[in-house]
Amino acid sequence: MRLAFDVSSCAKERRGGIATYGWNLVQACARVEPEHDYVLALRPHRWTDRALVADMLPGVKPRLLVDGLHRLTLGGPLDVLHGVGVRLPGVGGFAKTVMLHDLNVFEFPELSRESWRRTRQRRILQTVARADLVLSYSEQGAVALGEHCGVPRERVRVVPLGVDTAHYRRPDDETLHRVLERHALLGRPYVLLVGEYSERKNPHGLVDAFADAGLGDDWVLVIGGPRGEDAEALRAHAARRGLDEDRARLPGWVTDEELPALLAGAAFYACVSQHEGFGLPVVEAQACGTPVLCSDRGALPETAGDCALLFDPGDRDAFVAALRRLASDDALRTDLARRGPPRVAEHYTWDAVARRTLAVMTEAAGMR
Repeated sequence: MRLAFDVSSCAKERRGGIATYGWNLVQACARVEPEHDYVLALRPHRWTDRALVADMLPGVKPRLLVDGLHRLTLGGPLDVLHGVGVRLPGVGGFAKTVMLHDLNVFEFPELSRESWRRTRQRRILQTVARADLVLSYSEQGAVALGEHCGVPRERVRVVPLGVDTAHYRRPDDETLHRVLERHALLGRPYVLLVGEYSERKNPHGLVDAFADAGLGDDWVLVIGGPRGEDAEALRAHAARRGLDEDRARLPGWVTDEELPALLAGAAFYACVSQHEGFGLPVVEAQACGTPVLCSDRGALPETAGDCALLFDPGDRDAFVAALRRLASDDALRTDLARRGPPRVAEHYTWDAVARRTLAVMTEAAGMR
């Protein structure tokens, strides 16, 4: 088949979650089923950034995706086009699939600006109406698509995110030592949270719970990702709660090179979100053999499985108690750490995700 991927969301210098999904998915699809003719498509507003995806697939140059001119700009007819981001073309004689990464603007409208919320809601509704089949990371997401977007369950296929298990694993001792020393964390037990700043990810709640838990002055809270005003607001909040900059660290953006070591060195990873459509850092932490403390909201119980200690982030006492328990229970941390890597290897490799995605795309092609 001739399969196109709209990789417009991947043409960025700094890759967030959607871009990471697109890069890994496309490369894994070409790896597990190389017999197909793969097309990398970019919408006009990303065309000037095409050099940023030029090496996504060796020998495959990006093509311009112009609605109504697909045969001309994409070099011929397609069988299926998969939307990596939240966009699909309105016309075209080919099947269309799309991954819906989250429905936050419907499920938590209060956490976004009104103008953005309306635009995003309208785009999501337009996109799912154009899709032959819609992909969701979780069963929770599949149900939410029906509740908020009217997508019948029979048009939704659940395909989770994947993890590059060659990258996300416990590094050698020398690398681990070097990264922890660079961050002044060597010999310090620390709780880790990483990701772009969002109120939904509840970083202020984690600061409060960590301060209330009273784990001892040797314990450190590390929140990687927030920058600028967001980081300053978190630092000020931590200071008000009695946590100085030694005990509440905000190192900014954590590079892909350093993240596995920071995960592996943590006493445990804390995913404390009010909601997640999947929660990829949970699986990345498990792949590195890191115990996980995980919110019980959204799709997170599915993602975490039996390899995390779950808690209700809306219950402050339960939140604090969960932090204290995982910090003090060496046997529990050891057990969670042991069970994580084999679970990820069985269910969450990118090759497995690619095969499931290609099966959905093939199914969609057969519906035409």
